[in-house]
Amino acid sequence: MVSDLFNLRTQLGFYKAYHHNTVNVMIHSVFVPTIFVTSCMILDRIPVFNNWSLTDVLSIPFATYYIILHRVVGLMASALIMLILYYVKQRNTSLKLEAGIWFTSWLFQFIGHGVFEKRKPALLDNLVQSLVLAPYFIFFEFLFVLGFYSEIDDQLKRDLKESKDV
Repeated sequence: MVSDLFNLRTQLGFYKAYHHNTVNVMIHSVFVPTIFVTSCMILDRIPVFNNWSLTDVLSIPFATYYIILHRVVGLMASALIMLILYYVKQRNTSLKLEAGIWFTSWLFQFIGHGVFEKRKPALLDNLVQSLVLAPYFIFFEFLFVLGFYSEIDDQLKRDLKESKDV
């Protein structure tokens, strides 16, 4: 349903349902941001038009979607994306190194799911939603750990418990 696409609780709940194991959550907390940054680095090498890269172009729908889902956190995430874009433009790493880190990060993600979570990753059920939502979800999880938006965190935990009880 289209309305669910723009519902924060539904979107975060989808991703949270795939991440219960503490080790897997820690793996994701490290490697989702790593995948995001290395993806930006790799895609920044692909020119689109004028001085715009594929990373520049893709950052706009990511930031817009995050803001639509939650205005304040979306603005913070968008600012973080802008900082990442600035960093990416300053880099002097090789494509080989970036791709190696990217590949290794994905490997850890799959190990986290296979060994610790014992459940297939969310991306096997919805590739686009997972790739777009994963960095935002991790950002929310970071805010939850800091004590922010506890009402959203509590609601997601209740939703997850209720879905298991059904």
